[in-house]
Formats: sequence, C-alpha cells, structure tokens
Amino acid sequence: MATASSTDDEISCSLCLEIFTDPRGLPCGHTFCLTCLQNHIDANTTDDTFMCPNCRDVVGIPDNKQPTSSWASQFKRNLALVDAIGLIKQFKICGDPRATTQQDPNRLVIESSCETIKKFSHFIEHQMTSDIERLQRSVDVSATQTAAQMQRQGDKLISEFTTAVRTELEKSNSELDKCRQSVNNEIVELFIDVNRLIEESKECLKLGENLLRSTSLPDMKRHVSKFSKMQKITADYLATQRPEFPDLAITLVEPEKTGRKTFSAEIGRILRPDVKSIKITHKIYLQTTIFEPEVEINRKSDRLKHEQTINTKLQSDTKCPNLSSILVLEGQDSNKIIVTDFKNKSVKSFSSEHKTVQSLYRTTSGPWYLAKTRDHQVLVTLPEERQLLYLNVQDDIRLVKTVTTKKRYYGITVLPDDNMAVTEGLSGCVHILNQRCGVIRSIPNKMIPNPWHLTVKGDSLVVVSYTTNIITCVSSSGQVMWVSRDSASSASFHLLCDVTCDTEQFAYVCDNGRDAIVQLSRDGEFIRDVITKEDGLKQPVSLCFAQDKLYVAEQNGKIKIFGWRQT
Repeated sequence: MATASSTDDEISCSLCLEIFTDPRGLPCGHTFCLTCLQNHIDANTTDDTFMCPNCRDVVGIPDNKQPTSSWASQFKRNLALVDAIGLIKQFKICGDPRATTQQDPNRLVIESSCETIKKFSHFIEHQMTSDIERLQRSVDVSATQTAAQMQRQGDKLISEFTTAVRTELEKSNSELDKCRQSVNNEIVELFIDVNRLIEESKECLKLGENLLRSTSLPDMKRHVSKFSKMQKITADYLATQRPEFPDLAITLVEPEKTGRKTFSAEIGRILRPDVKSIKITHKIYLQTTIFEPEVEINRKSDRLKHEQTINTKLQSDTKCPNLSSILVLEGQDSNKIIVTDFKNKSVKSFSSEHKTVQSLYRTTSGPWYLAKTRDHQVLVTLPEERQLLYLNVQDDIRLVKTVTTKKRYYGITVLPDDNMAVTEGLSGCVHILNQRCGVIRSIPNKMIPNPWHLTVKGDSLVVVSYTTNIITCVSSSGQVMWVSRDSASSASFHLLCDVTCDTEQFAYVCDNGRDAIVQLSRDGEFIRDVITKEDGLKQPVSLCFAQDKLYVAEQNGKIKIFGWRQT
C-alpha cells in the first residue's frame, strides 16, 4: 500500500487508505470506495442498517429488497470528488519534470493552476454545503425531538394539575354536601316545637272527627277540655309576632393570594351560616300540651322503662313465632302493632291497648320486613318469592296489590319523596326504587358493606351492616354522612339487626348479640346502651318509635313496649 501525501489524504478512502476508487457518499457526509463500502456492509449489516465507519451514525439501506451485493452501489457517487481526483492526477502529470511541451512553461503552470483551483474550489464548496446541510439537519431533528419532549412534559403538568383540581373539587363538593345536610338538620331542629304543635293539632282533629261521628255525649264531655286547650294554644301561637328570618347562605371563601405567582389546586373554604343565632320566641304552647306529658324528655339521660309485653303466639301457629320486623300504625285510642312472623308465614296485627290479636294475614312464604307508605298502607317484603305486598290494615288485613321484583329484597323503608329504599341482602347493594319498583340508582356494597335493615332520618338513610356491625348514614345523593362502629368509647357491637329514629333524629339500634338497644346521636356518636338485658330485653331483632314509645320485637315472639322515665 503506497503512502499518501498530504494532498492525497483529502482524496483517500479511510478504509483502504488509497485514493478513492468510485467514491460513494453516505447521508452523514463521509465517503468510501464502492468496494470498501460493500465489504463493510457485508460484515456489519444488522436489520438492514449499518454504522458509518467514521462517525458511527446508523445508516439505512435505501432499498433493502435488492440483492445485498448491490447495496453499496445504491449510495450516490461523489462526482465532485471524482473530478477532483482526476485534476489532481493531471496536475501531478503536468508537474513531472519529465513532461515536455513546446509552450511557455509559465503559461502552462498558470493555466493548469487556474483549472485546478477552479475544480478544487468547486469541490470545497460542495464539501462545505454538504457539511452545513448535515449539521443543520441534525439541529432540525434535535429541535423536533425537544419540541416533542416539551409537549409531553407540558401535557404531564396539565394532567397532574387537572387531576389535583378535580380531586380538590370532589373533596369540596363532599364537604358542601355534608354542610348542606347539617345546616338543613339544624333548621329542622329550630322548628321541632312548631312541628309538635302541628302534630298535636292533627291528633286533636282526628279525635274531634271520631267524637262527632260517634255522637257519644259522655265521650264529648270527657274530651271537651282538650279542644279548648288546643284552641287557646293555636290562637296564642298565631297572636305572637313571628320573628324575621334572615336568608341563610352557604358561601365559599377563596384562598388568600400570595405575592408569588404560583398555581394552586385549592378551591377555597366553605363557610356555613349561623343557624343557631336564629331565635324562635313564640313557644307559649309548650307550657301545656294535650297528647304529651308536661315534663320535657332528656333523651341523653332519661331511661326507657319497660311498660308492657305482648305475646304474639297464636293457637293457629304451627311453629314457635320467629319475628323479623315490627311496625306501629298510630291511632287515637290505641295503636296497631304489626309484626312479621317468618316461620309461621304470617303478618299479625295487635292492639296496644288490649294486647290481643286483631287480624292475621297468611303469606305464601316467610315475610321479612315492614314499612309504611304515606297513605298508611303497609309494605311487606317476601324475599323468597321476590315479591312486595301492599296491605291495608284496619279491623282486618286486606291485600291491595302484589308487585314482583327482579331481585330478592329484605329491608325496606319509604323515603320522603314516596320512593323506596331496599336492601338486596348481605352481599348486595342498597337500591332506590320508584313507586313501580324500578331501580333509580344504587349505593354500592363497598360504600355500605353487607346492608341489612334501614330507616329514614330526615332526608337521609341509616343502614345497618349485619355481619360487619357498622351503621352508615348516607344522604339522598349517596354521600356518606357518618359511620358508627366499635370504638374505645363505645360498647363492643356484637350482632346488629335493625335501626330506627325518634322524632328528634336520635338513632336506636338492636344489638341482638348483647341483648341491648344502642342509642346514637344525630351525628352517629355512641351515647349509651339505653336498654339492656337488665331491663328484661332478650334477643331484640326489630324496633320502631311511636308517640315517644319504643316498640321492640324479640326473636322469641314477644313484643316489649318501653316509655321514657326521668332518672
């Protein structure tokens, strides 16, 4: 191999170190002999690509479907370099001292030099243009890659910020829903005494209608003082000036802005109105009541004392009673106590005054739970039959209609809007049904695990979870308001069965495993065991309040009635 001079270095192949033979240029700008390039491709091709021997850039084969022996020839011939090599060779021949000419030597040198300079300048310009294009192409490619990276980073920041805002918004909406429910409950509490007056007026009107229909002069004489009292109470109430009620508003306090311009996902702080500042001054009627004792009940300290026991076993029963639900229909002189006897497949009605059975209705399978509609019809769930019975309970029990449901429903209660809430069983959900028993929406099992029995508390639902011993209060929109479970400050719940609420929205829960009735506050806080086995209670399964008396159904078939007594 000959040693190349400094001029030859510019026109020599870096692989064979000889002057280029049929030079071929790669996209990266480097040039090699055709044969040298083909040998390099044959030895280094991977997935139809190879690396430039000089800069190690990855080079793709223009047409990999052609025979591999032609791959090097697919790259363009460097024509400028071919011309330059020819000129350099010619220049060397002209500079050979052995060359002779008849022309002036100086002229020949100048002519040859000019021609060579012209060709070389063209070659140098071509090289410069190629280098500039290659460098600019690398800049353009990197700029495109950087722009894509910037876009991805920007999208990531927008996504993270959007997620943070949505999370904060969901949290704020949850707080707003709880605030709205709490404020609405406080508003209802403001008018508890007014509502009591309305209920007493209704009871007085019922009594008047019965007396006028019976035309019994002795009964009229015995009750006439009640009507005089109620007339005076309502007149005094209306004569008292009503207070001016301000508009109540839940507002949003926006977060304080700092001097630095930084993004924050914080929505703001919810500010609740001060309901307790509203004073209702017209309470004259509370000094004397007709249908309630004059002594105020302290529900957190007074005790519920056993007053009466009713045995639900009938001569016609083939098995020992197994009660699963209890419901009370309030009457003027006495209440109708209705229970479901699962084993004897019957719905039984008893009089609270006479302790005797008034009517009986046989079902095709074990009836489970009871609820009362606004027009005082009684709803009964038959889970085995997947049916819902509508009963009219008067002197006898009459079937009004039967509705077949798609699923087995156990617990049931009627909502303020006349829709129904039902439980599907331990592994199911709480469903909200319309009056045609179609599902409007469902509260999933993961929110209320193992739902069993339930009751209405204002415009919310209180649900007992049977096996997990949890009591959950949810709003009408499905938002969890509070959850009550075992804690260091409460008794250990053992086997919770049923739940009910009194007129002041305290909750009472049957703890079958401990023979106790648990009392909870309006916010679900454990208060105490208000009734225990020391009070004669045994295996309570269902309960309900009526006229401030607690009616409890025991699993053994007994009904026990408890009334408030001062401690």
